[in-house]
Amino acid sequence: MGKVLSEFRCGWPGAVTRSRDDVIISLKNADMNPIVFGAPVFLGATAGGAVNFAPGESAAERFVGFAVRVPDKTPDTYASGQGGTDPAGAFAPGDTADILVRGSTVVPVQTANAKTGDKVYIRLADQRLVTAAGESGTTVELPNVTVRGARDSRGFCEVTVTKRNLI
Repeated sequence: MGKVLSEFRCGWPGAVTRSRDDVIISLKNADMNPIVFGAPVFLGATAGGAVNFAPGESAAERFVGFAVRVPDKTPDTYASGQGGTDPAGAFAPGDTADILVRGSTVVPVQTANAKTGDKVYIRLADQRLVTAAGESGTTVELPNVTVRGARDSRGFCEVTVTKRNLI
């Protein structure tokens, strides 16, 4: 007898969802580290291009979108890794990264009770995404980003960038 599904999972980090009106751009990974799929991406202050989060006074102002897997690319475009922290599921330094600047994608979220409509923040202590603002100076809000659906059992959640931030 078959197994009955008890939950519908969101997908893998960086998977584009509800792609009816999404906007995806390409920027060079100007960071010294890989940018993993589903990670928030920022415009580099000095090098230009896409970089990972770095705490600072203008971090929220430099937010561009999320690193995503573009569905229409050939299977050999991306390495086989699927995990949010798996280096195979990332854009290497110098690669051209696909960035979702408007639309919905799947990201790892640390807040267990994340629900539709919550704002999304980066916790400065460990650079993880959460849906609750910490005390002043402990989180940075990602502008124009809201939770689209509840977190699944793997810790992934669908978020929506409601309008373009920089580019």
